[in-house]
Amino acid sequence: MGKKNIFSDKKKIISKLINSKRIILAILLIVILIIMMYDYTRPIDDQFDDSKDAIEDVVAYIGNEKVTFEDIEKREEEIFFLDKDQIIKNIGKEMYKKEISKYILYEELLYRKAESENLNITKEETDYTYEKIKKFVISQLNVDEKEFNERYIENKKEIFDNMEKSIKAYKYLDESSKVDDKEALEYYNSHKDEFRMGIYRDIFISTVNDYRKNGTVEVSKNKVKNIYRKLEEGEKFERLENMYSEDINGNVNGVNRSLEMDFTDEDVMAKISNLKIGEYVKEPIVSPYGYHIVKRIGTEEEPFNKVKEEIKSTLTYKKQIKLIEDLKKEYKLRFTGEYK
Repeated sequence: MGKKNIFSDKKKIISKLINSKRIILAILLIVILIIMMYDYTRPIDDQFDDSKDAIEDVVAYIGNEKVTFEDIEKREEEIFFLDKDQIIKNIGKEMYKKEISKYILYEELLYRKAESENLNITKEETDYTYEKIKKFVISQLNVDEKEFNERYIENKKEIFDNMEKSIKAYKYLDESSKVDDKEALEYYNSHKDEFRMGIYRDIFISTVNDYRKNGTVEVSKNKVKNIYRKLEEGEKFERLENMYSEDINGNVNGVNRSLEMDFTDEDVMAKISNLKIGEYVKEPIVSPYGYHIVKRIGTEEEPFNKVKEEIKSTLTYKKQIKLIEDLKKEYKLRFTGEYK
């Protein structure tokens, strides 16, 4: 694996595994985990005591080993550039506790698996990662390189040790979830419907000038009713488009590509995606600027090369979810109480 893969965009995918919609936490934690890991487990008896877990604030068990939030907090103290207060302000203390605990534990499972398979990392990878951390800290904490060295150089060996563990975990994640062109093409060929898109025409009737003049949109509504009446009488859609379709100021100008609807909008797609070729919507779609009478005139298939990277990203994400779920079972990871 090349050194640039250590900070590849694919590392962002693991943040989705913690079921959080809080993007700011995900972004920060990606950097945090570069230097994050602590030997926070210790053996306990086979019997689990939920009431005792709550008192001790036990986060989870890995087999018969337990992790308390006190252990997590000890590790947090070593994260010298984490703005913990700001994160808690954004997502709340309880969510912060839950998400950061899961994140640390998932990385621990990845690291253990990497160790069991004798995965090695290179000095080049470690040095590259350290330099990335250094640049991040200098930019985020407004310190120069001299101040960084004075403040953190004594911890360099400790940082390196923690980085090696984290890099190994991420390297295992990366190598275990790779998707090649052949696999992406097989998915593309077996899911063609996902990559077919409708081609549409749009008769647009503006409400802007109508409302500006009259304070209502009644004139525009009547224009729309007239067009639907003519369609029902058998008039050609394309002819009516040339006769009635307007610009935003209400001037008739026929086909107006610049005013076509955003057909990627989910609400719009829900209304037009089931149209068969030749069909038009039975009621106009309302936009902030007016009424759209939309007709489907065809279907086009997105070429593989256009969607290849999107497919790879999707399949990688699915592989990483499955990997984490498999590791949770293999190492018998069990979250407790509020951390589930």
